[in-house]
Amino acid sequence: MGNENFIQNTELKNEQLKDETEIFNSFINVMVQIVEKYGKTVLQELDCAA
Repeated sequence: MGNENFIQNTELKNEQLKDETEIFNSFINVMVQIVEKYGKTVLQELDCAA
């Protein structure tokens, strides 16, 4: 009984970690796209403002 609960908890944690990793990777990919699209413009505007 104890081992079954441990195995189920481990499997749930692994699934949750996998889901969180997918969400994090999606977030990072979106942030990279934003930086690629707007990064140069923002840096140029900051340079002009300085």
